[in-house]
Amino acid sequence: MEDGWLQQGEKLQRYGGGNREQLHFGATIAGRHQAPYRPSHSHDFDVDFGEVLYPTELVQQGRFHGDEWVHDPTIRGWIQADSPGRVAVECADLLVAVGPEAWFIGTDRRIAVVADAAIAGKPGQESALEAGNSEESAKGFGRLFGKARSAMNAVAELSESLIGGTELVTLWECPREHLGEMTGSLKGRSTDGSGFSVNRFADGSVIEVSTKIHVKGFM
Repeated sequence: MEDGWLQQGEKLQRYGGGNREQLHFGATIAGRHQAPYRPSHSHDFDVDFGEVLYPTELVQQGRFHGDEWVHDPTIRGWIQADSPGRVAVECADLLVAVGPEAWFIGTDRRIAVVADAAIAGKPGQESALEAGNSEESAKGFGRLFGKARSAMNAVAELSESLIGGTELVTLWECPREHLGEMTGSLKGRSTDGSGFSVNRFADGSVIEVSTKIHVKGFM
């Protein structure tokens, strides 16, 4: 391992996160529409969701055609699975639970959900929430997004942490060889489209996540 999150020789390809508004996923699981998708079990992370915006009624009620959901600014992606126990759902559970602190990372070796290590606490220690909401909670990427940081600042911090700096924790990951398909796609009806990472797993489940393409020197 290098000093940062990326392994030696590993190439960053796509990343998504740092958007305080775009937090929700929609889902079609076992034929049932859910927007916003809510995990069936809770996770204990030190995350401040602040004033969360919700999807439009059209998206909540499924009254849209094709991929028109991408035009709802609160929707981060979509899950498709034939049952709740599929891999795409596991990935989405962490992205939803960590919300503004969660980054989706795609490299030439794996896809992963990562976050500032502060949100999970350290092994053997209580989280900030368990300790009574300490006045000096550690700084995460999303925590100050709406207060003192811009999206560009958040991405800059992520870039630094991937190669060394702020400690990142991997909440979930999947090796590329376990993916049936891992592609980039432009979605929506606008002329330039919105960039998404489309990931299809061996169990047939799919998660589509809003991402940007990593161009060296421009992250």
